[in-house]
Amino acid sequence: MAIMADEFGAFMHEYVNEMIAVLSAFYDQDVYGQERRGAEIRIKIKSPQINLLAGSTPSNLLKFMPDFAWEQGFTSRVIFVFSDERFIGDDFASEDPGLDPDLIHDLKVINGLHGQFQVTQDYRFAVNNWRAAGEPVVPNHPKLIHYATRRRVHLYKLSMVSAVDRSNSLYLTKDDFNRALGWLLETEHHMPDIFKAGAAGGDSKAMDEIYHFVLMNGKGGRSVPEHKITRFAAEHIPAHSVMRVLEIMERSGMIKSFGTNSRTGYREFVAEVPEITDIDPI
Repeated sequence: MAIMADEFGAFMHEYVNEMIAVLSAFYDQDVYGQERRGAEIRIKIKSPQINLLAGSTPSNLLKFMPDFAWEQGFTSRVIFVFSDERFIGDDFASEDPGLDPDLIHDLKVINGLHGQFQVTQDYRFAVNNWRAAGEPVVPNHPKLIHYATRRRVHLYKLSMVSAVDRSNSLYLTKDDFNRALGWLLETEHHMPDIFKAGAAGGDSKAMDEIYHFVLMNGKGGRSVPEHKITRFAAEHIPAHSVMRVLEIMERSGMIKSFGTNSRTGYREFVAEVPEITDIDPI
């Protein structure tokens, strides 16, 4: 079965242990059975498999997944692909190119393939050498510790994808290993960005608001008095957090002090604007 959900929340709006357990069980294609007393329900599936492809924003994903879920089997069975790229297309394009006929042909051929994959000697050596080296590069984010235990299975499945994309033979070669490992490492490199992008709490959002306030009020090279920034900050965060947040912003380089105004006795701040280089002309 294949589940294609533009939004993961449309498929499952809350974390349900029973449902998560079933999805986890279907990952390894083990025999699955279920019986219910008091009803004529007898389910036995020899080799169940579900392929799930779904989208979500980082904040919704972290809201859906409770902290303990990252220590369970389901998240270790999912490859999380993060990207903040924006595709800029022509909203007024009148022609729909449709699917490439060659792609449709290949998908039909792939759908007709069946049987057990075999591994070549060079694929076997490549895998064993990678394992002997400690399966580098292992993700070290705390929430990905349990995911790391199942990376080898992900590698094997990605190798199969590479093999059927490359040819119609069910043989895994060293080229498939290198290609699959490249996909995996590229994806894992950006996985921690999911937690960074989705964990923006109250203070983080408030700092963005304060930064924007200082940036807008400091146009033309002007500095902004500390008392104005403090007053604005107090409208967005608890009063006891104001000075701590401003100190973090100053230490992180978001805002910079120009010293104390001798007339008012208040410090003056400007917003640090990142330098933008290597911009191609339009």
